[in-house]
Amino acid sequence: MVKKSLWCSALLLCGAVIVPVYAAAPVKIADVAPIEDFALEAEAKVKLLEEALKDQTTYDAGKKKSIPEDAGILAIFAQAIAEHSADASWKAAAPDVRDAAKSIAKAGSLADAQKGLAAVKEAMGGKKGAAAVDAKWEELSNLDAVMSEVNKRTGKLRRAVRKLPDDPAQAARDASVLALLGVVTHEDTHEVKDKAKIPGWQKFCIDMQVDMTELSKQLKAKDAAKSKAAFDKANKSCSGCHEQYRDN
Repeated sequence: MVKKSLWCSALLLCGAVIVPVYAAAPVKIADVAPIEDFALEAEAKVKLLEEALKDQTTYDAGKKKSIPEDAGILAIFAQAIAEHSADASWKAAAPDVRDAAKSIAKAGSLADAQKGLAAVKEAMGGKKGAAAVDAKWEELSNLDAVMSEVNKRTGKLRRAVRKLPDDPAQAARDASVLALLGVVTHEDTHEVKDKAKIPGWQKFCIDMQVDMTELSKQLKAKDAAKSKAAFDKANKSCSGCHEQYRDN
């Protein structure tokens, strides 16, 4: 699971050593959204990366922003699938998808990025490597990329709750993604300068996650009133967090 590192002493046969012990993630990923939502959104990110990495021109256009951002979000989806209690066709290889996606984000050339994408596709096709499930949410992407994704999907959701689309499936998945990103931001506290304020930051993040999870459910149920109420609550958490922590 994605966890925070704590440290303790452990006595092994060879003597006393320091080994990492891990605390659980703030919520169970299965309580955030169905695994199908993450799998479908992961596939959508792969398609975006295929377009971005098709030649040198498209790579040069996206290498500083869109490619590393999409790859980082793909890594987050993969980790969510790895931890989820439900099953997916490539769940066993999800940690390999995660690591390959991270390699795309860090790639210094088109060839390296394409190599990473090929590894992503192989893992999504069922080829399991040696990657471990354990990872840290805050190391899957960076906060700027996460906030960019939040902004894009929030804008689409704002339009969707004003007038529910005939097919709300994509809007519901957008809400599921934002719920998951609430878990990520809960763990990434490096922007909180006053460490005494970390609990407040984390409460905003979990409140947003809970409300976006509810929004996804209500969109799938096509309940316009409850969808708007859940969106408004989530938006209040986001606004409150910005007011208290942006530039502080």
